[in-house]
Amino acid sequence: MDGKREDVSARPPAVSAPGDGEKSMTNGVKVESQMYQQLRKLINVVDELRDVGLQQFIQLPRICVVGTQSAGKSSVLEAIVGLDFLPRGDGVVTRRPLELRLVHLSEAEHDLNEAYAVFENDKERKIRDFEQVRQEIDRLTDQVAGKNKGIIDSPIVLTIYATQCPDLSLIDLPGITRVPLKGSDQCEDIEMLTRQMALRYASDPRTIILAVIPANVGE
Repeated sequence: MDGKREDVSARPPAVSAPGDGEKSMTNGVKVESQMYQQLRKLINVVDELRDVGLQQFIQLPRICVVGTQSAGKSSVLEAIVGLDFLPRGDGVVTRRPLELRLVHLSEAEHDLNEAYAVFENDKERKIRDFEQVRQEIDRLTDQVAGKNKGIIDSPIVLTIYATQCPDLSLIDLPGITRVPLKGSDQCEDIEMLTRQMALRYASDPRTIILAVIPANVGE
């Protein structure tokens, strides 16, 4: 490996997600392409470490996506994976941590666009329809966190096997929330809960923090 490679883990990268006013960006591939290009250098380093077999001796990095509520974290994750599978909606959407494990399938052994998902709680079931993956994330969230916007520190573990994705571990956390939503099941100390959740994952030395900031912040 090239000894001159930049130390990408020295500081957390910040990625700007599209704001509501950026209509020209949100409908095309441009935003996804820009996000992926910013992360490509980091993904290449992790892939090279795996190629030389270092995963046998050390734990390779994982990327933890953090940001405030509605910052655009889900869009960044889907840009990395290359699949549309995360729940959508207004307000609080990510209400449990999602530990996402990507496994690259060799194109020599699989169809060009083959992709399927397996949830940790049902390892025998391969889901090839990613709309069903979205629905299952919603179901598992409601099952543990309730249907009234509650947030809980209990992860969903999902593995996606695909020819178009790199070997990588990603974590999507509930956005840092300052004030509990009125009439919801969110606790009064919701800011402390969401911050401690982020700090718990960030404290792992192998975790690289990817801070997602809306592009319209400061306007």
